[in-house]
Amino acid sequence: MELERRISVVPFAPELLPAVRGFSQAYWQRPTSDDYFEWRYLRPAAFSRMFVAMRGDECVGTLCALVKRYRLQGERITCLEVFDWHALSELRGAGVGIRLMRAMMRQPERIFSVGGTSDVHATLPLMGWQEVATAQAYELLLGPDLIAERLQRTRGLPQALTRAVLAPVPRGVFGPRRARGPAGAEVRVVDRPGDEVLALYETAGANDLVQEPDPRVLEWTVASRWSGSWRCLHFRVGGALRGWGMTRVHVTKHGLQGSILELFAPGADASLHRWMVSEAAVSMLGERPRRIVARASDPQLQHALTASGFRHAGSDAPVRTWPKFGPERPHSPYFTLLHSDAPILPYHGER
Repeated sequence: MELERRISVVPFAPELLPAVRGFSQAYWQRPTSDDYFEWRYLRPAAFSRMFVAMRGDECVGTLCALVKRYRLQGERITCLEVFDWHALSELRGAGVGIRLMRAMMRQPERIFSVGGTSDVHATLPLMGWQEVATAQAYELLLGPDLIAERLQRTRGLPQALTRAVLAPVPRGVFGPRRARGPAGAEVRVVDRPGDEVLALYETAGANDLVQEPDPRVLEWTVASRWSGSWRCLHFRVGGALRGWGMTRVHVTKHGLQGSILELFAPGADASLHRWMVSEAAVSMLGERPRRIVARASDPQLQHALTASGFRHAGSDAPVRTWPKFGPERPHSPYFTLLHSDAPILPYHGER
C-alpha cells in the first residue's frame, strides 16, 4: 500500500522525457540518441496517448497508444491501439501495470490490443477485455541457410547436412509462388497511400471492422531511420484502384527480413488477393531478405498467403478490445501487421 501511494500515474508531458528516457534505456535495447527520443515520444503527440508511472522523478512504467481511424460496420470511429505496456521488473505484482491500463481505459475512445506478452494475455481478460479476432502469423523462408537453422531447431537435423542438400537448389525456388493478375492488372509504387486509397474504405466489403490508413501515423512511421525501409503499393485493374499494400524491409537478429504490413482490397475475390500477396512479396526480393512475414485475421487473406507459399508460423496475435461489444459485435475484423507498433519494431541502429 505504501508503494502504491508513492507511485503516481500521469499523462506524458515533454518535461517527463528525461525520466522516460532513463526508463527506456534501463528496460529496452533501443536507440539512445536525442533524435530517436524526439521522434519516438515528442513528434507523435498529436496522434498518440501515453501514461507514465512516476516514483518521484523516476519513470517506472509506461503505456502508449496510437490514435487510429476505424470503420465499424460502415461508421467511422476513432480508436486507440495500445503498446509498450511495461513496468520495472522490481515492481512486478505491485499493480503498476494495472493502474497504467486503467488510466488508458478511462479515455473516451474504444481501445484495441493486438498480440503482446504472456502477461498481457493473462491480464486483459481479467480486466474485462473482449477477444474479437485472432491475427495469424505467417512466414516465407527465402534461402537454404535459414531453412537449415529452422530444421535443426525443430527437427534436430544437422545444419551442415541440410545446407549441403539445399545448396544446389537455385535461390529463386525459395521465393513466393507467382500468381497471374486479372487482365489489365498492374502494381505501382507510390510515396503515400493518398485520398484514392481512403476512398476504398467507403465500401469495405465483407469486413465490418477495419482500420483506415492515417496519413499522420504513416508519415511518422516511415520517418524512423531505426526501423528499416517501406514501400506503398497501388494495385490497379484497368487503371482503377482495386487495393493497396504496404511493405517493410528491416534488420532482425536473424538477418534481413521483409514484412507485408498491409494488403486491403474491398470486395476482392481469392485470385485478386493471391495476386496482391505475390506482388507484395516479389517487390521485396531485390533487397534479399532471408524471410518474409505477414499477419492476417481475414480468412481470404490467410488463404492467399498459404497459396503463395507462406506457412502458418505460430505466434498468433489475439485481438482484444475495451469496452466489450454488445450483441452486434463485428464478425469479420481485418487486422494485419499495420497495427500498434508492429510496423516499427524491432529498432535497429546506434546504441
